[in-house]
Amino acid sequence: MRPAFATLTAALVALAMPTHVVEAQAQGQTPSAAPAQGNQVWRDALADSLVRRAIDRRSVQLADSTLLSYTASAHGFLAFLAQLGEGVIIPPKVVQSEELQLSIAWWQPGRSAQRLVGRRDTTLLPADVGYYRDRYSVVLDNLPDRIRLGDGQDVRDVPHPLGAVAPRQYEYAMGSALRIRIPGREIVVDEIKFRPRNAALPAAVGSVYLDRETGAVVRLSMTFTRAAIIDKRIETLVVTLENGLVRERYWLPRRQEVEVSRGSTWFDIPARGIVRGRWEISGYDVNERLPQSTMLLPRWSAVPRDSAKAYPFAGRVIDALPPEIQIASSEEVVRARVQAEAAIRSSMLSRPTTASVTGRGISDLARYSRTEGMAIGIGASHRSSLGVQVGGRLRYGFSDEQVKGQLAIGPVPAFGRTPLIQLFAERDYRDLAFAERAGVTNSLGSALFGSDYTTQVDTRAIGVLWRRRPTSAFTWRLAYERDRPLSVQASSVSGRFAPTLAAREISGVRAEVQGTGGWVGADERGARGNWTLQMSAGTLEGSGNVLARAQALVQITKPLGGDRALFLQSFAGVAGGRDLPPQWLIFAGGPWSAPGYDFHVFASRAMLSQRVEFRQPIPAPSIPLKRWGKSPPHVTLAPFVQLLATARGRPDRPTMAALRPSAGMGMLFFYDLVRADVAHGLRDGQWRFAIDIDRGFWGIL
Repeated sequence: MRPAFATLTAALVALAMPTHVVEAQAQGQTPSAAPAQGNQVWRDALADSLVRRAIDRRSVQLADSTLLSYTASAHGFLAFLAQLGEGVIIPPKVVQSEELQLSIAWWQPGRSAQRLVGRRDTTLLPADVGYYRDRYSVVLDNLPDRIRLGDGQDVRDVPHPLGAVAPRQYEYAMGSALRIRIPGREIVVDEIKFRPRNAALPAAVGSVYLDRETGAVVRLSMTFTRAAIIDKRIETLVVTLENGLVRERYWLPRRQEVEVSRGSTWFDIPARGIVRGRWEISGYDVNERLPQSTMLLPRWSAVPRDSAKAYPFAGRVIDALPPEIQIASSEEVVRARVQAEAAIRSSMLSRPTTASVTGRGISDLARYSRTEGMAIGIGASHRSSLGVQVGGRLRYGFSDEQVKGQLAIGPVPAFGRTPLIQLFAERDYRDLAFAERAGVTNSLGSALFGSDYTTQVDTRAIGVLWRRRPTSAFTWRLAYERDRPLSVQASSVSGRFAPTLAAREISGVRAEVQGTGGWVGADERGARGNWTLQMSAGTLEGSGNVLARAQALVQITKPLGGDRALFLQSFAGVAGGRDLPPQWLIFAGGPWSAPGYDFHVFASRAMLSQRVEFRQPIPAPSIPLKRWGKSPPHVTLAPFVQLLATARGRPDRPTMAALRPSAGMGMLFFYDLVRADVAHGLRDGQWRFAIDIDRGFWGIL
């Protein structure tokens, strides 16, 4: 990397800062778009003049007699990820990833050749994944005047915000400014925000950073109006192009990212497929004579497959995958969507007006439990042209002969599937503790063996739900509620159900905050994890008693090399208040909170549990899956120890203050999707066997 290019690359990080004048000094960082500022003035004369200069520059650069040619190399990644469960905070699962190496040549008049010289991939979950061909290439010249992405299947013929006729289709506003100082020169970069004059037409929405002196594009980030997106499954489509200064004159490609998120068009469950692409371009040689063989190549080509596989990449592809590819929601994507929503109505960005079948997971459609027996449910939502989303769900239990459900209304979100604020009324059998197994697994255990791992109370409520931002980790809930106890209503094929919780019938106002999130390591040795938090406080009608309850779960996986890992799980809960009802206690017992002990046999005002687990792969037969590949030739052994500390319980739920250790052995197999455990409680416990699906999939099960 040449000195000027390196300096400008480092300075661009200041684009993320809200100040209007910045001297960039950091090096080797990634720039980000500045957030939207206050009241925006559109059709700004200064912004219009800068855009006109940039439009002229686009045509001049292609004819610039001093830029005859250049070559460069690009290193990139493509990944397909699965986002499972509500929210956009939990890191998605990497299903398949590819590492790519590309050689680039460009010469006058506007000709280019890109050649894929290295390619390797890995599949972490059974899948048959393919990508559009343009995902394997770098965008040159900051996109053409008619934008086409996904081989024309994502967007097609969308007018460029800096195209020749763009001022007739877009309007512009000034954003922040940046001063970049390099030896002997100061460069001023202006942010220009753009939006369509008619948001009902196919168009882009976003911002562009322009070199004030030359009008050259330094950075371009955009999403698209709903009318521009051809594939109706697409929920999010964001493109970011960053350029670096080469030879202190030419702004040429430096980093590029694309993210496309897809869901179902008719059955809306919290499961999304995400394609992320990222390119880093470097190694520029400018105005060197190109071989005739290069100039005869097509715009895009690839070396033979065997040659591409033989390219000397470093390490394993899954270890080389950048953390930015694996995180829940790229900050760049979030900024682009939020900025777009501030520029035009959210209904012009979100899915078109439609009605769809919805559900939080499979268990919303069918489940079996001791309190309901077989229960069938359905959900639906409608997004109106007025920007209002109405959603509801119903469930009927054939044993208890009761209807449960929810009705909610709120503004259509531009990002995500859930409105930021909702008014709701509901009746549900509310779970009081963190899940001990997947919903589908619990239904099978209940129906076949009388083993129901839910502790519930019949709650009727009316209130409001609120989140601060589309990607906020926390949801706030304020409602007037009435709790009633439940009883066993069903029977199973074998075995008998344990009694339900002897909950107290109470009513009052309850405030609750729930949060969930996760993180990935900075490199292949970095720890990754997830967390869940629930806190609530309320008053009982009639008595005025103030009650409080909080519980948290943290899971951390620390790679140790060679696919070995250390897994840590911490659980803590505390409850307080005078004359505490049973449904406000903290519960433990089961394969995750206290393995080797009966389900929720412990109930008290305070608990703390810690698990330490070592994961070691061992060779095992691989299972062929035809076009989906084959399973890894190993299983993972997971010996663990766990310690539960409990405070004293209530007289009606006698739990002694004590330490209760456990030990066991787990085995993960078939892509580590299925887990079987054998555990023993070492203090008045028993041997217990459990089998379940990987916890990462519980959100949709």
